[in-house]
Amino acid sequence: MMMSSAQPSMAGDRRRYQRKAGGDDQGYFLVAGMPAKLVDWSFGGIGVLPGESLGLGAGDAVELRIYDPGQEIWETLPGLIRRVDSDGSLGIAFADDGENTVRILIHLLSNRLARTLS
Repeated sequence: MMMSSAQPSMAGDRRRYQRKAGGDDQGYFLVAGMPAKLVDWSFGGIGVLPGESLGLGAGDAVELRIYDPGQEIWETLPGLIRRVDSDGSLGIAFADDGENTVRILIHLLSNRLARTLS
């Protein structure tokens, strides 16, 4: 079946959740124990730029640690690398998209919003 040029193609982007840019919020992120800068995020995963090459590739399992300044604790989420971009940034899908991941993300987002409004 041919697609007309008027129909948008869904082949290029298969994400379930819309991505949000990392902005200037320099949260604390560790990927496989190495510091990383937030690039973007969604409820399905996160994009980060590690401070140095980790030698990891698509399909590798990683531990993502996110610092929660409101609670002063590190939250840990298992992830799976989906892509490695030419600049070294990693697209990581959350391995557990269940209740624990949603709880952590909502908590971190509410803290970020509170800092923005104060």
